Amino acid sequence: MNKIIELLIDFNNTEFDELGVDIMSLVDRPAIGVDWMAFAEETEEVITEDVESEVLKLAAELGETLDAENTVFIDMSKDKFSTIGDYLKGVVGLDILGRRGLEQGEAETKYRFAGPPAERNFCKSMLRLNKFYTIEEIEQMSRRIDTGFRHNNQSYSLFDYKGGVNCKHYWEEVELYKEGRETVVIQKGRASGNAGQVASAANDYWRYEGSSQFAFSDDDEMIVVGPAMIPDQLILRKDADGIPFHVFFSKDTVKKIAEKFFKEMKHNNTDINHDDNITKNNTILESWIVEDTKKDKSAMYGFELPVGTWMTSYRINDEDTWNKIKAGELNGFSVTGEFVQKLIK
Repeated sequence: MNKIIELLIDFNNTEFDELGVDIMSLVDRPAIGVDWMAFAEETEEVITEDVESEVLKLAAELGETLDAENTVFIDMSKDKFSTIGDYLKGVVGLDILGRRGLEQGEAETKYRFAGPPAERNFCKSMLRLNKFYTIEEIEQMSRRIDTGFRHNNQSYSLFDYKGGVNCKHYWEEVELYKEGRETVVIQKGRASGNAGQVASAANDYWRYEGSSQFAFSDDDEMIVVGPAMIPDQLILRKDADGIPFHVFFSKDTVKKIAEKFFKEMKHNNTDINHDDNITKNNTILESWIVEDTKKDKSAMYGFELPVGTWMTSYRINDEDTWNKIKAGELNGFSVTGEFVQKLIK
């Protein structure tokens, strides 16, 4: 097993002046594995409440509600039945299909709004409806959104973007087989493409053309926000002989590093891919330590980060650097500094 080393900026509770972070590097591949987000001018653009109300009214009128007593669900997205209950449901469903002589061609493909418990009213209402929609019905709801909301003259797709760029929900694809009062639902898992994707900082979901908030425009605000350091995350390194090992920072060390970074007035030091060509052109706007994974501001941006993560946001004042960010050549932060090594195992 590779050796594991903890990196520190103090030893026996005594800090050393030469230790700590000197530069916030803008890199193509962040060692912490989490990319930042880049913001255009209209970061608060959302579907208005009156349009939401219209869409939800239409959603209640369209779609199909299934009778729970006469419906059997078979989850085909699982590799195997996880419980005896799942197994029995599968047996019953397959028995119905076999007994009725239903064939693959008789299935009707529909979609259900799915995902974790919601916070926004729109997503709460869509989950509560628990309806199954055809793609044509979802497109009809999208057109209703379009009557009161368009982003950069782009049509808004409810199928692609659900409740917005930070929405944690997705469309589940199902096949419905019906015979009399009985219905068998084959759950196929998340729909393909954008429809089945959940927004997160780890993908480029928000970059897609027509995205509701983060599509780049001519009035770019040139701001990036993301994690600078994540505590207790193992980062792969290689020694002079090419032998791999892992390093990590504790929550306490991450907090100390962030404080020292500001205390020593190094917070506007940035470079590109650790090239040591330091510039002070870029301006740090915010810096904070995540204290609650659900309620922290980072969650609003779609990040899912552990307590103790050091978050930062910078305004990029160099147009060449910003163009590299827009092109996907620079994707996150990586710190440069000196640390004490403590062998763990």
